[in-house]
Amino acid sequence: MRFLLVDRIEEVVPGALVRGWKAVAMSEDYLEWHFPDRPILPGTLVAEAFAQLAGWHEAVASDFARWALVDRVTSARYFGFSVPGDRLELRLEVKATDDPARRAFSGEATAGGERRALVDFEAVVTPLEGLEDPARMRRTYDALRGVKPAQDVRRTRS
Repeated sequence: MRFLLVDRIEEVVPGALVRGWKAVAMSEDYLEWHFPDRPILPGTLVAEAFAQLAGWHEAVASDFARWALVDRVTSARYFGFSVPGDRLELRLEVKATDDPARRAFSGEATAGGERRALVDFEAVVTPLEGLEDPARMRRTYDALRGVKPAQDVRRTRS
């Protein structure tokens, strides 16, 4: 994953939902051009944040054996703009599907209690190992959950 568009994962309930948030910061490169003198988080990046949450949900649900890759957006609606200083709350629900190799999701983004986006999409389930190193992804997930890494204690000879 080149750009993480989720700053924190608050909750994962396998097979049901995942919640997280994204802090919109003025220092993000894309805001310089979208739009000059009126920076707005692009709606496609909100959809990508949901796609990343779907991947994290599948990784956690499979003990980091699988990932979800979006292949179909069925609906994307945007309400207002997300700007620097906003904390975009992301809630993604898992929907039932008949195919065990596919997942369906429905997401809502809010900022300051106001709805900013509704996104429905589908994804195909794929082995994580073919995309990323599962151990590295587990460490990234721990960081997104706020889990502090174990200290590297090295023994020295006296």
